Parts: sequence; C-alpha cells; structure tokens
Amino acid sequence: MSTRRYRRYPVNLRLRLKQPTAVLETTTEEIGLGGFSAPCLPLPEVGATFDFTADLPDGKVVSGTATVVRYTPDGTVGFSCELPLDQAVVWLAFVEQEQSSGGLWRMLRRYALNRGQGNQATRSVVEPGLSLGGDEPARMLRLHMVGENGEAWRVAFEKHGGLAPDASEYVASVPGLLELAKRTVTRVLPKEVFIKRSGQGLVEPAHLAELTKGGFAVISVQRGKLPALIGLHGSEMIVVEADGKPVYPFFDAADLDRIALDTFRRDEPGAGDVPMLAVPLRQDSFAPAYAHTDVQPSGNTTTQLREAMALPQRTQTRTYGERTLKLFPDLWVELRRPSAWKGPVRGFAMEDGLDLCMFVLDGPGAPKVVRLEAIDQLSIIRGAA
Repeated sequence: MSTRRYRRYPVNLRLRLKQPTAVLETTTEEIGLGGFSAPCLPLPEVGATFDFTADLPDGKVVSGTATVVRYTPDGTVGFSCELPLDQAVVWLAFVEQEQSSGGLWRMLRRYALNRGQGNQATRSVVEPGLSLGGDEPARMLRLHMVGENGEAWRVAFEKHGGLAPDASEYVASVPGLLELAKRTVTRVLPKEVFIKRSGQGLVEPAHLAELTKGGFAVISVQRGKLPALIGLHGSEMIVVEADGKPVYPFFDAADLDRIALDTFRRDEPGAGDVPMLAVPLRQDSFAPAYAHTDVQPSGNTTTQLREAMALPQRTQTRTYGERTLKLFPDLWVELRRPSAWKGPVRGFAMEDGLDLCMFVLDGPGAPKVVRLEAIDQLSIIRGAA
C-alpha cells in the first residue's frame, strides 16, 4: 500500500488533458497539493506527461503539466502536477479551502443540485439495469451516500461484526494478501457489499476492511495480481436495495437516517499522514467565544446583513450549473423563527444567487441551509474582522 506525500480530498473538477492527437475530457475524483486522480481510458503509460486544464468551482481555471504516476484496474489514473507560480498560488488556495471546509461544500453541493426535491434526494439515487453479480441483473438499484466520515461502514460492522484477517476465506484465497492484512487490517466484513466509488464509476463488489490506524478501505487485487488496500474517503455510495428488496448489509430506516446525518468531515489526520503545508491553515468552526448562550444580540435587518457582506473579508464561491453559492466564513448570524423551531440557530451567512441564506451549524436541525424570510429575527453576532 503506497503512502502519498500529500493528503487527497474528493473533488469533482472538469479536467482536460491535451494528448498528441486529441483532448481528453474527464472529471477528477480526488485532488491534493501535489496532484489529482481521474478516470482515463485508454490507460496512458506511467511517466506520460500531458498539458492539463482544470476548472475550479469558483470559475477560475488552473493550467499546468500532469504526469502519470499510477493507475488502478478500473481506469482511474493518478497524476502528479507541476504549475507555474501564478497558477500554483490559485491551486494552493483551493486545496486549502478543501482542507478547511471541503465537507461543508460537499453538503452544499448536494443542497444546490437537489433543491426542491426533498431530503431523500440528497441521500440516495436510483439507477437502472445494473448487475450485482447474480444470474440476472437487477432492473433497479437504490444507492445511498455513505457519509462524509464513512458512517455506513461503521454501521455495517456494528450490524454484522467482522472477521480477523486470518479467519477470512477471501483474504486467505489471495496470494500475499494475508501478510498485508495482518499488518494493516483489524477486521474484514464477512460478505461483499456493492459500492460506487465515483460518479463516473461502476457499481462493483467490494470486500470492506477496517484499518488498524483508523478508517476503512476496499481490498483490491491490482494489475499483476498484487493485493492492495484502496482508501475510502466518504464520497462513495453503497447499494441498499435491488428491485425494491434490501441487500447486504441490510440497512433499515434508522440506519439510513444515522448515515445521512454524517454530513461534516471530521478531518482527523490519520497516523502516518504527512502535513500538507508548512503554514497553519484556518479551520472554519463555531468557536466557543461566539456561542453567546447567555447574551441576547441586538437585532439587525437584511439590509444591514447585505452591507456586512459587502465589507472586505474572506469569501468562498462555487458554481453548480447556473447556480452560484457564496459563503462568508467570518460573518456569523443568529436567527430566530418561532413559527418554525424553538430557540435560535446560528451559522455562516451565505448567498444563493440573489437570495440571503444561512448555513446553520448550531441549533435545531443543524446542519442545514435556511433561506431568510421577512418574519425572521436576525442578529449579526460576529462580523468581518
């Protein structure tokens, strides 16, 4: 199992690779300070170099040179990248944003793409005509998000336990896998689950392993029959129904609700992680100093909130189709809406196009996005520095 120098984050960016005879368009699956991965077929040779262009979610474009360093049997290629200084500054700022608030933006992406479709649309999708490896392909599969921190994997092990590596028939059947598993794996799920590791990927069977250093991985046999562990990062989906019938690991409604609430990445560095940057990065969180549990803030109007948004400060912007979301991490708002919930909610100010919103992090129903209404009691509790 290889060790990367920099941590990777699950991000889907439009990627264009300039080949000698054509331009290959694809989408990144993971990005990091030193490179990215993306599906590419036919597979290029290790060491091949391409000029590339990547579109960032805020509308900026980054261009540089990408070199193939690894690939997997499903056609996912790992690239290292080299960037001119001006482009490297833009890329570093984006990766820093992913480290500090990537989990938040993944939730906002689901909000943006599923607005008006109900909560279930943000939790599961239905796909037709896929096979689970049986005699007949299922006519319809329902796949469910696994949670930013892989709550689905935890629930699966809680429901079904796990086998020690030397007690797993599958582990024993793959040459060299038992030796690897004894060093890195605590237990293996007794049966296969079916997952989709990326939006462009296929539903595939997966032998799930719990790692001794924390986290979860899929046991894989790489090209050349070498066993490997592929880390899971929270952007996968798991099959929960086939033609309306539950499939292993047989999640019930309570399990799925628990998994759906796993919305924010904990970002606890695992053992062996190499620090990504030499400078400290800001972590967006609700500091205890701003809890204001015993203070009644003064009231503000939406006009005052827009004026506060116009002040010089950190902002984060991302575009999804024709919709643009803008987040203000330094502008915290308290909102009371007695007709909808008891007590206040608090969180970041944000814009959804022309609409004023809050990304609620503290209070009833958090985390969630709330669109401000005329009846709301609004207070700015922390403004831009």
